[in-house]
Amino acid sequence: MSQEKALPTILLIELDDDTRPLLKHNLRSQGYRVIEALEEEDAIILAGTEKGRPDLILLNQVKLSIDEFLHMGRRIRQTAKLLSSTPVVVTAERFGADLEGKNIKVGENDYVAYLEDGQQLMNLLHRLLLEAITSQQIKHLTD
Repeated sequence: MSQEKALPTILLIELDDDTRPLLKHNLRSQGYRVIEALEEEDAIILAGTEKGRPDLILLNQVKLSIDEFLHMGRRIRQTAKLLSSTPVVVTAERFGADLEGKNIKVGENDYVAYLEDGQQLMNLLHRLLLEAITSQQIKHLTD
């Protein structure tokens, strides 16, 4: 197994050409392997390969509704035959002040992050990846 694959892997779906390189750089600097897609079909193809199998799906909401992005993440997880425990995180584009700084669980392994700052996202991703990887390791031990 290569050193890069040993890193926790995030599948990033980011439509904004200005945001994508910055987010990818920040994730890599935190020790994550990042694979990126611009649209759902590409994400499904990438996630379905052994090399591309992500531990978490991260979608940055742009233009479409939060629900549409959540459904997209769920379709990617299901169609690429990822574990149902693979977290899907949508970062909200616009929201009221009452939501700022909150991470809301909206499904068994689905979250919407209303970011106050970048550290909030990194903390959420770290926690979810740790939980997902621990769960996968326990599953392998019991199989």
